[in-house]
Amino acid sequence: MVLSDVLAADVEAAAAGAGGVAVPFDVTDEVAVERGFAAAQERLGGLDVVVANAGILRMGAVADQAPSDFRAVIDVNLVGVFLCLRAAARIFREQERGVILATASQAGLHGYPDLGAYCASKFGVIALVETLAKELGPHGIRVNAVAPGLIATEMQAALAAGMGAQAGRAPEAVRAGLVAGVPLGRLGTPEEVANVFVFLASDLASYVSGATVLIEGGECT
Repeated sequence: MVLSDVLAADVEAAAAGAGGVAVPFDVTDEVAVERGFAAAQERLGGLDVVVANAGILRMGAVADQAPSDFRAVIDVNLVGVFLCLRAAARIFREQERGVILATASQAGLHGYPDLGAYCASKFGVIALVETLAKELGPHGIRVNAVAPGLIATEMQAALAAGMGAQAGRAPEAVRAGLVAGVPLGRLGTPEEVANVFVFLASDLASYVSGATVLIEGGECT
């Protein structure tokens, strides 16, 4: 297993803890992505599954958001994912096998106030996944997306804090309000999201391609 992130020290610690190998690189840098994938392929002796998971959040109403903030989100969440999917596609197309997975979001299926950049990036990820599934299917390659909803992560905490700051409310109150709209009545866990990735990467999902799997406790269904 190879883990990558722009934060070299963090990803090296994570890889060590998981018994994997760290190959740090910046997903917005085309050359760095190509070198990173080549290094991963060399370290492992080949690739079977690639997960494009990089993402950032910048809140702001569309009418007020600085173009630099919008571009920063698009560069990581969409261009970065494109570069990783492209690199994986080239390797897997030559192998005539492989599984490509990407992290989308329920915000890639619905628009939300103050999340225009994030929503636009995740809508784009889903479009890339659906397109690649059609392009790579004839080569025996499956491509799918996972779309989490409210999950107990640092990003979700930052979102609640940002929404609270704008509304003059405590993050805990914001989070409680969000959870109130989830039929299962709680936040999801990172482990529950990981389980869906594991399923999609496995032969149990051998006829699943071009799909976006929602993990949101029934909130948007």
